[in-house]
Amino acid sequence: MISHSEALDIVLNTDFCTGTEIIPVNSSVNRILSADIYSDINMPPFDKSMVDGYACLREDINNELIIDGILAAGDQDRYKILPGHSVKIMTGAPVPEGTEIVVMVEEVEIFNNKLKISNKKTSENISPKGEDIKIGDRVLKKGTVLKPFHCGILATLGYPEVEVFKKAKVGIVVTGDEIVEPGNPLSEGQIYNSNAAQLINYCHSLGLTPDYYGIVEDNYEIVSQTINKMLSLNDVLIITGGVSMGDFDYVAPAIKNSGLEVKFESIAAQPGRPLVYATDNRKFCFGMPGNPVSGLVLFETIVKPFLFKIMGNDFTPGLFPFRLSEKISRKKALRRSYYPVKLYGPDTVKPIDYHGSAHLNSYSEAFGIITLEEGVFEKSAGEIVYVRQI
Repeated sequence: MISHSEALDIVLNTDFCTGTEIIPVNSSVNRILSADIYSDINMPPFDKSMVDGYACLREDINNELIIDGILAAGDQDRYKILPGHSVKIMTGAPVPEGTEIVVMVEEVEIFNNKLKISNKKTSENISPKGEDIKIGDRVLKKGTVLKPFHCGILATLGYPEVEVFKKAKVGIVVTGDEIVEPGNPLSEGQIYNSNAAQLINYCHSLGLTPDYYGIVEDNYEIVSQTINKMLSLNDVLIITGGVSMGDFDYVAPAIKNSGLEVKFESIAAQPGRPLVYATDNRKFCFGMPGNPVSGLVLFETIVKPFLFKIMGNDFTPGLFPFRLSEKISRKKALRRSYYPVKLYGPDTVKPIDYHGSAHLNSYSEAFGIITLEEGVFEKSAGEIVYVRQI
């Protein structure tokens, strides 16, 4: 049994990459940039007005000014500001040549096509050319996970398409004779398949569309055939159940005989101790325990960082300091343990009543998870803990 940290280091120690493709910016959210983005335009591309107002010379701030015309955003009209003159201008419009200040409409008085400035301390209200972005600036870094505002930035620079890393091809299968798909009646000793829904939607949250191979019975030949089929079609296999030491746990032997090299079979984590990881650095297989909380924790802390890695992103989880509302303790401290917590005020979290790795509904109100490292038996009420938001 190796530590959780060692397991993560092994999983992330790969140079495999999914490759790249060019896609429309309008459908690029959650994708990962495969190259730095540089600007070939200035932003704004001209000196523009920040307000609705009047463009004029600063020396005329105490004078009555003649209004020569009006400029809307996008207008091509060309004006030149002369002493004693002004031009009405809308927000976003290019300021006329010679403009030194734009006085807000609220700060002037108009009479007989002339204006008088009432606020003698008015701001400049001009956004200069290239204030936000200059030609040649690196605007976005390779490896950036594109959020909606990143897509807006790309569009600002004039990009209709963008090069990103391809999506990882993920195959998911669930094992267990006791597992039944939701919508079917349960017989004595059976339970519904929560792992598939959880893992499929975890992948969807990363922008991935996994292939689901259904429920496979506890039969070595069938498990082995399914693994080989999945290996031929996917980059990454996620298999739940059948990885412990029971008489009908066939997943680990089948993975070992698939041609992949097993890197580890057990990690010092609670929940999630039985975890098989195997690879030939072209294909990757995670044999995960069947208990759904184990699957949740292992996907969040190991599989998710791995998927980001092979798609070009060095994933760093968000860890936020909160005060613990009450003591949390355990009798054994041989493994790193994960506990769900919920918000209990603006700067406090409260441990959620948690009965073990099958108790998935304990996460129904979870804001995140906290850890007790090996050798740590408790966290005291009022102690600062770092919450990994999920």
